[in-house]
Amino acid sequence: YIGNRSSGRMGFALAAGAADRGARVTVVAANVELPRDRRIQYVDVSTAAEVERACRELFGDADVLLMAAAVADFRPAQSHAGKIKKDGRPTLPLRLEATGDILTALGEQRRPDQVLVGFAAEHGDGALERGRRKLREKRLDAVVVNDVSEPGIGFDASDNEVVVVNVDGERHIGRAPKSVIAQAVLDAVTPVRSGSS
Repeated sequence: YIGNRSSGRMGFALAAGAADRGARVTVVAANVELPRDRRIQYVDVSTAAEVERACRELFGDADVLLMAAAVADFRPAQSHAGKIKKDGRPTLPLRLEATGDILTALGEQRRPDQVLVGFAAEHGDGALERGRRKLREKRLDAVVVNDVSEPGIGFDASDNEVVVVNVDGERHIGRAPKSVIAQAVLDAVTPVRSGSS
């Protein structure tokens, strides 16, 4: 399969933080091997297509969507049920196709009172500007930018460091455990939610 080192910790921390605040929370979890919280409903999926299908089914009942999933941008164009033998094959070409843009698709069917928050796992120079562009192009209420090129944060790490970007500006949240980052992200989203209800 094609994937990344995302552990799901950030999404699970956001879910726990929202549940702490009294929200009814559903998590679409793709291949996440973390302890489950009894207060939260989990929908387990395996592929990007299954993430998209589950999100489309659940989105109509959501007030806030926090899209922290690190969905792969590409997938193999063809899958094989069995083993591909190497006999007589010095190489094996692999053709990839783009996965759907789940957040954009959901944004197109959102209600005026729904709040959409995306995550932008960026790499290196220009990360913040790419996050700002994502905010505009996907018509999000906020985007959480993290530079995954920095060692010890982001993918498969306990800590993170992010910048929350919305139309009113930016808020840098310094390196901290993902549970602390989650609370700060929720603090940034709460005024947006209050203004939309």
